[in-house]
Amino acid sequence: MYKVSTLTILFFALFAATMNAQIRNNNFAAGDQNMGDLDVLEQEIAVCVKLETILQLHAPEDPSVCFVFDEMEEFKHGIKAERPRNGGAYKSNGVQNGIHRFGVDATVNWKLDWRADINGDHVKGENWSGNRRQKLAINNIGARFSTDRARNEIVPTDNGAVALSNRDFTIIKRKNGHSNIGEAADNQFEVKWRVGTQERPQRGSTPRMNEKSLLEQQIGSEAFKFDVIFTLSQDDPWIN
Repeated sequence: MYKVSTLTILFFALFAATMNAQIRNNNFAAGDQNMGDLDVLEQEIAVCVKLETILQLHAPEDPSVCFVFDEMEEFKHGIKAERPRNGGAYKSNGVQNGIHRFGVDATVNWKLDWRADINGDHVKGENWSGNRRQKLAINNIGARFSTDRARNEIVPTDNGAVALSNRDFTIIKRKNGHSNIGEAADNQFEVKWRVGTQERPQRGSTPRMNEKSLLEQQIGSEAFKFDVIFTLSQDDPWIN
């Protein structure tokens, strides 16, 4: 124990003497290669945080919808997906997948538009050839929309049916003073399809379903098929 203590004292003594000699000789002056530049007392570090825009529409596994008109009452009154009973004891079974539920993941405020992917205001029949020239006005098809959260609102505030057209029409947007940033569970809505229902909206700016029944339009027997495009876009005040 005694020898170790003696060695320790000698080591510190030698170290202190060496340090004093180096300081007196100015070995550690600014810019010395051994110690670096002692004049640099701070260093800036660049930090980057990038928040990407996420807008994702979660659709049903089978987003198709099919209406089969094979009863006179259907031709007269149309088919509503959410209420297939059209009058009396008659019940329509002519719609498949007529109610679709969607959700939106969004890191920015958003709105939803829809339109029929067609040229003009009519859809040509699948058997369009020769003397068969049946066509269907696109405003015979529409939907009623609903949301289950207070952050979003249906743009046609009368909550009636909205007819399709070949032009973009805003269906859902955030409520004034609210944000609809959030997960799909917080941004859910339903699309309840209908065909030939002749419904009238309360607001003139809402695209209106065809006023005539399919029977009155005398379209005949034909099959029609087309796509509907739903488009999400950012809806913040600084976005033009």
